[in-house]
Amino acid sequence: MAPLPKQKYAKSRQRKRRGHLKAEIPSMDTCPKCHNTKLTHHACPTCGTYNGREVIKVEMTKKKTS
Repeated sequence: MAPLPKQKYAKSRQRKRRGHLKAEIPSMDTCPKCHNTKLTHHACPTCGTYNGREVIKVEMTKKKTS
């Protein structure tokens, strides 16, 4: 048989312990080249640059004109 706690844990004690488990919105930054939003410390998904140089080749999609 497994050991059990002698008393019930208070909700405030439980919430203090689990305080770091909340979900957070990732911080966003603007790309200095194309001015679109991107994740901080990541390459820009639109233009493929990071720290002023191109690190990913991104194919440009053509816009449909009807």
